[in-house]
Amino acid sequence: MNRKLLTAICLPLTAYCLLFTVNCFAEEWAKTYGTQYATIYYSDDADIVKFTRNIGSGLQLFSDGQDKNPLLAKNRVDRIVERVKQILDMHPPNLHFKIYIYPAYKELELKYLSMGNFGKSPIAFYSHKNKAVYVSLSDITDGVLAHEIAHVVINFFFEVPPPARMQEILAQYVDRHLERE
Repeated sequence: MNRKLLTAICLPLTAYCLLFTVNCFAEEWAKTYGTQYATIYYSDDADIVKFTRNIGSGLQLFSDGQDKNPLLAKNRVDRIVERVKQILDMHPPNLHFKIYIYPAYKELELKYLSMGNFGKSPIAFYSHKNKAVYVSLSDITDGVLAHEIAHVVINFFFEVPPPARMQEILAQYVDRHLERE
């Protein structure tokens, strides 16, 4: 068989198998956690504890731990959503989305590539098609989460979402105003 023809057949087939394997791996979640606005998908309890701690840095200096207050993750995520809605002055009805927590950046990067994206993966991203935020546990902060939630709010608010550059301007506006009350 011609070497070029063999390469033309095998390369796409190999890429498809790799992406299929990554998709199957990435979408198996051991646990879920519901909030008013989101369903959080994660692998083990240590992940949700670290996620909660990381997104609470700018909200309270001394607060209950996850063990003392099991609603802490819910409260923090919902508080960030409310703050983003307030900053953008956008209050879409039926706002509900998913948050997928990847324990390491490398796993998030594989998910990003499996979704047909090219280039370097961001530390977090929003997929309008899946109505989901994807985050790396090692990089998540309240600011990063608020930025991605801004994309969520914008996409739920407008019937036809604005261009990506416009969304990015609005999400950066949220970044700059998150701490102000």
